[in-house]
Amino acid sequence: MTAWRPSLRWVGLLTTVTCTSIWVNGQQWEVFDMVTAGFPSVTVLDVTQDSAGTIWAATDWGLCGYDGQQWTILQEANSGLPDNYLRALAVDHEGHLWIGTTNSGIAIRTESGDWTYLRTDNSPLVIDAIQGITVDHRGWVWIATEAGLQCFTGEDWFLYDNTPESHLGYQFWGANVLATAVREDGLVALAMKNGGMTYISDDDFIYYTSAQDGFPDNSQNAAAFDSTGDRWLACPAGGLVRHAGPHIGGPWFQYNGFTAGLPDDTHTSIVIDGEDRKWVGTEIAGIIRFEGPGSWSTLNTTNSGLPDDHVLCLHLDQDGDLWVGTKFGGLARYRPFTGVNDGDAARAGIISVHPMPFSDRFMADLRALHGPVTWQLMDAAGRVLRKGRSTGGVIQEFLWPDLGPGLYLFVVNDRVSKGASRVIRSAP
Repeated sequence: MTAWRPSLRWVGLLTTVTCTSIWVNGQQWEVFDMVTAGFPSVTVLDVTQDSAGTIWAATDWGLCGYDGQQWTILQEANSGLPDNYLRALAVDHEGHLWIGTTNSGIAIRTESGDWTYLRTDNSPLVIDAIQGITVDHRGWVWIATEAGLQCFTGEDWFLYDNTPESHLGYQFWGANVLATAVREDGLVALAMKNGGMTYISDDDFIYYTSAQDGFPDNSQNAAAFDSTGDRWLACPAGGLVRHAGPHIGGPWFQYNGFTAGLPDDTHTSIVIDGEDRKWVGTEIAGIIRFEGPGSWSTLNTTNSGLPDDHVLCLHLDQDGDLWVGTKFGGLARYRPFTGVNDGDAARAGIISVHPMPFSDRFMADLRALHGPVTWQLMDAAGRVLRKGRSTGGVIQEFLWPDLGPGLYLFVVNDRVSKGASRVIRSAP
């Protein structure tokens, strides 16, 4: 197959805006939106970082770039962007920024500001609506679309879909691909919409479905590999799914409101940090930090500086900061427990409470709090149902056999800071 090589186009004038950081409950947050950073929209659909350290945010009305001091806003009117409605971002091994659009294919921007374009009318791209872009360890670009998954190796193009003509004969159960993750041995995990859980490699391919295999969800919004090579899937109905061991025949585990007490089963995104902690974006509950069954916490608009609980995307940058794209609140940067030991999570706004869900009692870890502590239990409407006093530095049992089943917020305060955790009372 002949390699595709487009011509270049250069466009100049840009706009810049500066912004400042804020602190909430001992956590350092920066929120970037139309007011604080001049964003063209508060809906942020993807975030990435280039080789120069610049953060790029794709919105539904333009592209925003941050060099650590200023934001640069790129739109059709002042740049080479062919479409303001952006969906996906990735950086290739040459430092080029790949920008997936909703209607106009892919725009590629070099570090010097030159532009190239991939569309159905000038390349092998099968559709101009792009849903996800991933660059793997070989420099291969994987392009997720509703018409299948395309791979550009730098020389050749391949298409995987649900037809007999699919590359290598790998005929998918469905064709709508939302995102991909690629392991260093070449295994590709596909996040599908109504297509089952799908894997491809140079040697084999397999998919799992709910009807055929009992897989927890036929759709996945995002996929990630942990340090052992296990696959973690953010599912729109099934919560968080771990597929362990070999991709053919390995067991899977489901973590949701029923099995693990998670506050929301609609998971939109996932990233895994250097300590193998899973950061999961949700539709109504903000961010879940998941370390294992019974070991999770949340960051939301109640206990943190997160501007919106509807999280669309997550990105961990080179410094370990978490960038959070939201639907209604713009982009937020979170520096986990800045200036606080990770063991002092309660002082950074998160209280460890277990077990979840609880039947008639739970244990709250107050060891990071000092001196007199006040606590409140609030319902979903914000009404205070119980309140009292305790002492810091202990693990305390709270017994509420008369509490009705449902979702509550447990809030504690010492003289320095505030912490909160969502708690779930199970049905008798």
